[in-house]
Amino acid sequence: MNFQSATWAIALTLFVGALGLPIPENPLLVGGGYAVFKQISTPAAGLAMWYLAIIIGDAILFAVSHWFFTLPALSALMKRFFGAKRFETYQKAFADLGGWALFLARFTFGIRAVVYIAAGAARYPWKRFLLVDGLSVAIQVILFVGIGYFAGDRIAWAEDAGEKIVLVLGILALVTLLITWISSSFLKRLSARSRNR
Repeated sequence: MNFQSATWAIALTLFVGALGLPIPENPLLVGGGYAVFKQISTPAAGLAMWYLAIIIGDAILFAVSHWFFTLPALSALMKRFFGAKRFETYQKAFADLGGWALFLARFTFGIRAVVYIAAGAARYPWKRFLLVDGLSVAIQVILFVGIGYFAGDRIAWAEDAGEKIVLVLGILALVTLLITWISSSFLKRLSARSRNR
């Protein structure tokens, strides 16, 4: 397999997975790191293409969801079904904590597409989406390509390291999300008490 076919094959598979198909990205990126180690792919081209493949796929998924749920007929139907006030509360909650949900979803296989669709439905701001997604994808790509590269022929070590890193990142994201939720609830109660005085 030559450089171009390996790099493009991984990029295309990552792109399709980013569109919502259940394709685990992390093993592909570890495989990309192994391809760099074996000099089948170059680091600069591989990292750039794999990063762009995920980002473009994510942006398309978010854009379709954002457009679909902002159609006047569908938006009115959702407000009627869920209740306008409840739907606005959901949008506000996602605006407050959505960044953490998007970051956590990036490292949790199976829920990413659902969270991105929910972000679109909540009309999560484009700039914030691109910032959070761009940062989390950069971490993911560098981390797992690095694991594949430094593992070399030690495949079992790479799999074990990848699983541990995903677990640690998931726990950190959940703890941060919990702290953010608790502190925002506490601040809301304080502001409500000060208004009632």
